[in-house]
Amino acid sequence: MKQNKTIHAVGVVTLVTLFAKLLGIVRESLQARAFGTQAAADLYTAANNCTVYLFTTAAYALCIAAVPILTPRLRRSREEGYRAASNLITISVSLSALAAAAWIALTYLPAFSATLWEGSAQEGAQLAGYMRVMILTLPVIVLTYLLVALFQSLEHFILQGSMSIPYNLALIGFLAVFAGGLGMGGYVAAVALAWLLQLGMTVPYSLKERFRWRPVLDMRADYVKTFLKTAVVTVLTTSIFLFCYLQDSSMTAQLTGSPASAFYYADKLFTPLTTTLIYSVSTVLFPQFSQAYASGGAAAYRRYIWGVLRGTLLLILPISAVLAAFGTPIVRVLFEGGSFDAASTASTGAIFTIYALSMAGFCALDLLSKAYYTMERTLPPLLINAGVLACNWGLNRLLGPRWGGAGLAVATAASLTLGGVVMAAMLLRGTGGIRVVPLVKSLAAALLTGGGLWLVKELILSGSEGKLLLVVKCVLLGGGAAAIYAALLLILRQEDLLELVRRYRAPKGETGS
Repeated sequence: MKQNKTIHAVGVVTLVTLFAKLLGIVRESLQARAFGTQAAADLYTAANNCTVYLFTTAAYALCIAAVPILTPRLRRSREEGYRAASNLITISVSLSALAAAAWIALTYLPAFSATLWEGSAQEGAQLAGYMRVMILTLPVIVLTYLLVALFQSLEHFILQGSMSIPYNLALIGFLAVFAGGLGMGGYVAAVALAWLLQLGMTVPYSLKERFRWRPVLDMRADYVKTFLKTAVVTVLTTSIFLFCYLQDSSMTAQLTGSPASAFYYADKLFTPLTTTLIYSVSTVLFPQFSQAYASGGAAAYRRYIWGVLRGTLLLILPISAVLAAFGTPIVRVLFEGGSFDAASTASTGAIFTIYALSMAGFCALDLLSKAYYTMERTLPPLLINAGVLACNWGLNRLLGPRWGGAGLAVATAASLTLGGVVMAAMLLRGTGGIRVVPLVKSLAAALLTGGGLWLVKELILSGSEGKLLLVVKCVLLGGGAAAIYAALLLILRQEDLLELVRRYRAPKGETGS
């Protein structure tokens, strides 16, 4: 019953997160329509990347670092857990407020804007003004994500996926009604204020769980050093694909015939699709890692993690295969039109197709890094993810000049996949009872399904279909591929699928724990 409940929770979180991501796409579309590519839009992008985008990355790292600290303490005692949560919140919000104050002071230095913007002095002053408004969100973002960590530890999994829904709806409303009159300056203020809506999403959970933040400052607590160290490491490990993408897009500028925009749009498509599923799985399962680690020995915990990874890849592998097979049609449906012509679709589709093949490696790096954090070991994931970046840098220079943009994408996919394999080998070495055959069966079924889907797609899709007909054909082919994948797993008697079927077919009360 517990496994069935976990699967249901993952499904619900995935749907909620997907809805929030779709609203984000609508918001970005309206933003593009309202402000286009004018200088104000470029200034907003520069200000946002240096503030809100950076803040959310760091705050999410704090959330990941806090979960394995709070979960066992909350299981022992709500009072102990709430005191630890209040202490972590006090430390983090205090540090973020100091950082925000220093950041704002820096924006008044003339040289500061000049390092970020090569335009006129007036535009530099405008950029500094945008940044001052956005910097104010730092303590709010930090507080929001630490409350998410607390309630995630209490098994309120939907919060993380749903908290951006009112944020996106508010900004969609602003762009639809007020963008013309208030302009980019008004939108910057709206973005900053909208973060209060995300913080507001935590209020019902605080009331339900009777949590009150009581400022506590105890830097000598035994978990503070681990928390800060894990947060620093997590910034790298949770953003590994982002850093690889930045390497790719930077290298593209040195190549001929490989448009940088192809990587930009491939990333905008790959990241939401991939993180929606992978982060939904880890959101539900991550708090359970602490319980598994505390209830058994190290070997039992590693076998549990291997089972979690194997079960997750059972779902990830066919999705990766389908996205790779339909890479170009997906790009055509979502982006083609206006200045985004057939050539843009082909180049972006090629990059996205290759990126899609890295989903399994990305998933392994994310889940196994969190497994290490639960054991309070941060060095292995740090070294492995640093190795992924070094490998991607080297392969970019080897494959980029030979294959252009496709070579850069192959470098990223290969680096992430290799990193996932190495991390699994390091975590599981010396552990008995590790069964690799079920994963091999999943991989074989996914390869056969993906290869067959690719061939059928080439025969059925003519390239001249309208977008609606193209969607219908792809949905039907994708549904058929899913059925074939499941049938192949049954023929191969893949143990994870058979166990899942057995649990769902068993009468209530007979499925065990």
